Amino acid sequence: MRKIIITTILIVATLQACKAQHTHSHNGTTHTHEEVPTASKSAAQMTVAGTSFINSLSEEQKKSLIYNFEDDNARTYWTNAPTHSQSRNGLPIGRFSIKQRELFHKLLIASTSSQGYYKIWAAVQGDDELKLEGENRELTSEKFYGKNQSLGAIGYYISFYGNPVTDSKWGYMITGHHLAANFTVIDGKTTFVPMFYGSDPAHISHGKHAGYTFLPQERNRGWELFNSLNDKQKTKTVIAAEYPSNKFGPIDFKGPGSKDRKIENRGIRGDELTSSQQKLLWVLIEEYVHNADFDVAEDWLAKIKKDGIQNLYFMWMGPTDGSEKIFFRVNGPSILIDFADQRTGFDWNTHPHTIVRDPSNDYGENWMQRHIEEFHKN
Repeated sequence: MRKIIITTILIVATLQACKAQHTHSHNGTTHTHEEVPTASKSAAQMTVAGTSFINSLSEEQKKSLIYNFEDDNARTYWTNAPTHSQSRNGLPIGRFSIKQRELFHKLLIASTSSQGYYKIWAAVQGDDELKLEGENRELTSEKFYGKNQSLGAIGYYISFYGNPVTDSKWGYMITGHHLAANFTVIDGKTTFVPMFYGSDPAHISHGKHAGYTFLPQERNRGWELFNSLNDKQKTKTVIAAEYPSNKFGPIDFKGPGSKDRKIENRGIRGDELTSSQQKLLWVLIEEYVHNADFDVAEDWLAKIKKDGIQNLYFMWMGPTDGSEKIFFRVNGPSILIDFADQRTGFDWNTHPHTIVRDPSNDYGENWMQRHIEEFHKN
C-alpha cells in the first residue's frame, strides 16, 4: 500500500511538472524548456514599459510620435544616413524631458538582453565620440560640417507604430546615424529585427577611455570562424578579394530598403564545417540573436536550428589576414547577418556596420500572414 501511495505521488508530481513545461523535437532530439511566466516575457514587460512611456507624453508629443501600425511605409522606413541628410519619423531624444528619457530607457531594457541594450546605446555613444573628434580636428569643411552638426545622442529619433496602451499589435523604433533598432509586438510575440547598428569610431584612441571598443565581439566572432578554416574550406568561403562598394560602403550589405533583395547562398555550407567549426558558427549566430531578451532569443535560435545546419552559409570578402575592410555574411532561411568594415570618404578611421535580420519574419510579417515591403527614401 505504501509503495502504491509513493508511486501515485511521484506520478502526480511528474504530471504537474509537465504542465509547467513544453517540449519540441529537433533532428530527433527532444528539448524541454520551462514555461516562462507571462509577466517575465519580453512582450509583457515591453507593454508595461511602453505604456508608462506613452502615458508620460503630452498630446502634442503623441501626435508627432505615434503612427498607425498598418502604415507599413512608415513602420519600415529607416536609414543610416546622418540625420541632416535624411529625415526620420517621430521625435529626437532631445525633445524629451529627462524623466521621459528615463522611461524610454526602461522600455529599451525591457526589449533586450543586457548585451543588446549596451550595444544599442554604444552606437549612440559612438556618435557622441565622433562628434567630439570632429570638433577636435576642426573639420569645418562643407563636406563634414553638416554631418558633424547632426551627430550625437540628442539627434536619435524615437517613433511608435500602434499604441502599447490600447493595442495588441504595436512596435517602436530608435534610429539615427548608426542605429535602427526595430521592435514589434504582435499578440504576445516579439521580434527585434531588422536591427542595424555600428560605430564610428570603432574604438577610442585617446584620453581616459583610450582602448574602449564599441562593438568588441561581432568582428572577432566572424574572424575566429574564418581563421579556423583550412585552405580548401577558405577557397569555398572567400568569394572576392575585396568587397564591391560605392560611396556609401559595400553594395552587398543588406541595409535599409533591401529586405526583398534576393539572398544568394554563397560561401561554405554549415555541413561542410567540422563539429568544432560548427560550434564557432553557432557562437557567431548567438552573438547577434542574444541581443534580444532570453525568451525571444530562445525561440529564434530553435527556429534556426530547425532549418538545419545544411541550410546555413558563411561567406567572406576582403583580406584573409584579419586586416581592415572585411565583409562577412551568415545566412539561412531564418537568419541573415552582415558585417562590414567601413571606410568611406568621410572617414579618418575604419568603423563597423552590421545588421541582423530574419528573412522569414522581419517586422513580424509572418505573424501577420502578410508580406511587408521595406520602405526607404533615397
